[in-house]
Amino acid sequence: MNRVSIHYGKKARHYDHRWSAYLHVTLGEALSGLHLSGTERVLDVGCGTGELERMAIEKFPQIAIVGVDMTAAMLERAREKMAAFPRIRFETGEAEALPFEVQSYDVVILANVFHHVRHPETVLAECTRVLRSGGKLVLVDWCMDFWFQRWMHYWHQRTNPTYVKTYRVAEAGERLRQAGFVVEETHRFIAPPLYGMMRLRARKI
Repeated sequence: MNRVSIHYGKKARHYDHRWSAYLHVTLGEALSGLHLSGTERVLDVGCGTGELERMAIEKFPQIAIVGVDMTAAMLERAREKMAAFPRIRFETGEAEALPFEVQSYDVVILANVFHHVRHPETVLAECTRVLRSGGKLVLVDWCMDFWFQRWMHYWHQRTNPTYVKTYRVAEAGERLRQAGFVVEETHRFIAPPLYGMMRLRARKI
């Protein structure tokens, strides 16, 4: 079990309450950035406690979402939360080796995941693999373009064993282009208590 799984396994039961305002804003941005019709096949990579799925089903009752995460305790919480919705399911897996077939999804969501990723090229290659041609990816994460987020970067480097890197919008966009995406939209915003964030929406070529 890696350090991310250990860290979030300890936080699973109280995670939604502790981060409710942050999750409401960041996951709301992820969903609104996609302009969903509600009929897409959606994959949520690093789904955690299933809060994005809960928010999505309120707006799109017929949507089909699969959430994948490596942390058993987070998935247990997600399954409890979404037990009444059979179109929502959760799988155990890692972003670097997604347990899904080629071109099996219309949309992939990477929300609040990328700053934990040690091999971004592998994760994005997996996202490319499971997306159909023309499929959409939305990436929401911390953004180094904000001066206070640069300070947070150095603080997390010293205190957070799960933290890897925060990217600028231009860096994240270049990663997406190298993985075979066209970046269609970028957006910066603030999430509580004080996180500088970015949202990139991209289309698989």
